[in-house]
Amino acid sequence: MSLQIRLLPLLLALSAVSLSAQAAPTYTVAPIAGLGGSASQPNGLNNAGTVVGFAYTSGNHTNAYVASNGATTSLHPGNANSGNSQAAGINESGTVVGQISTANGPTRAAVFSNGGVQVLGTLGGLSSFGNGINASGQVVGLADTADGNRRGFVTGANGSLIEIGPLNGGYGSDANAINDNGAVTGYVDVDGNGDYRAYIYTNGTMQILDTLGGSYAQGYAINNKGMVAGYSFISGDAESHAFLYANGSLVDIGNLGGYDSYATGINEAGDVVGASNLDNSGTGGYHAFLYSGGKLQDLNDLIDPALGYTLTYAADINDKGQIAAYGCMAGNRCASLLLTLADTGGGDPDPNPVPEPETFTAGIAGLALFGLLRRRRRQG
Repeated sequence: MSLQIRLLPLLLALSAVSLSAQAAPTYTVAPIAGLGGSASQPNGLNNAGTVVGFAYTSGNHTNAYVASNGATTSLHPGNANSGNSQAAGINESGTVVGQISTANGPTRAAVFSNGGVQVLGTLGGLSSFGNGINASGQVVGLADTADGNRRGFVTGANGSLIEIGPLNGGYGSDANAINDNGAVTGYVDVDGNGDYRAYIYTNGTMQILDTLGGSYAQGYAINNKGMVAGYSFISGDAESHAFLYANGSLVDIGNLGGYDSYATGINEAGDVVGASNLDNSGTGGYHAFLYSGGKLQDLNDLIDPALGYTLTYAADINDKGQIAAYGCMAGNRCASLLLTLADTGGGDPDPNPVPEPETFTAGIAGLALFGLLRRRRRQG
């Protein structure tokens, strides 16, 4: 269900916000406390509503965090201001995957569990990065090879790393997520000519998925039904669109008015979350989206506008409909957020309220942590 992440730069962007008035917001919004620094980023979510990601410390280091029941805990071992760590995904047992680096050492994929850290190896090179973990504790990610390339991996017996791809003389690959059946998705170089494809890899067999007409695609998240969420260039490679792969077909999710959209999370119902820019000028910024039942919605239209948040991306969604997202308020006050379906008064949340037609516009300076969405464009 979740995807995962490696150490990434933050991209600052100024966003103007247009929010729809609603009879009732679909989601409540709960800020996730940071770790004393300037920013945080959510990356994964399980069905218990536990969010993982990374947050900056007062010393400007990144620490992997886990947030549950209103409390945020650093998973970084020892001195929080020595080295860096990030959390990318979490399974239903609460085991977390990500990466860690010492003050002077390389970055390595890591598993955080019961207060301890298990550091994984590489594919013969210097560094590795953990992206996803399933119920059995299998980890997927990216690792350096001895010949200087980077390839996707899945862990096998005794924590060994099994290389995934590339194909036909290609160079790079990545493994972004793994479901509880051991099916992996990511991207793979299929010919050495810059053509990358999303795939589903199961027990040594790779299924290459179609694109939306372009030369590049990758899967970010996969559920236990084998449905994949990701993005693909469309014909001409000038735009990238989020997609949902289900029942043998690739569905173009579309966008919120711009030229880029990315899907980053999926639940068992096939609901997809991600981000899209708002116009083709590049000045409109990015908004988080929810794609459910064939309908694409701006998540900013599904929260109470009086809260003052601009949701710039959604990282993951669980089977209860909770969403791990990132948002900002006026003055670039930004935070990781947990969105929960609101109780509409009958005791059960209404997943599909209809927004009122009238709208208003508020200008809010938004800090867009867009390293998450751009990270996979690094090929090989």
